[in-house]
Amino acid sequence: MCLGCWEDSGRPWLLTETVTRWAPVFSNADPFGPLHIVVEDWNLDDENIKYCRDKTHDLLEKALCSELLDMSEGERWATAILAEDPNFDPELARAAQPSVVARPREGGE
Repeated sequence: MCLGCWEDSGRPWLLTETVTRWAPVFSNADPFGPLHIVVEDWNLDDENIKYCRDKTHDLLEKALCSELLDMSEGERWATAILAEDPNFDPELARAAQPSVVARPREGGE
């Protein structure tokens, strides 16, 4: 998943002990399994997390979903991002140029 949705959400970030404990579980969840829309597509809203929790029979995946539901938006994003890139630095990302650059319209306008 790209970071565009994170940027569009205002780049929420909150690193906590809970995040560091659950990011590896998030990373190891089957991206083609019942948690696909959460762990692969980063649909981190309550509705999608609850849907996935109800679909999985794996107790660790259910626990992950329950933990995500208890997290703030910033913690959820930090968990997803660190699951993909454990060395991610939000301060460097904030300092970087936006991923979407405005381009002039054709015809020079």
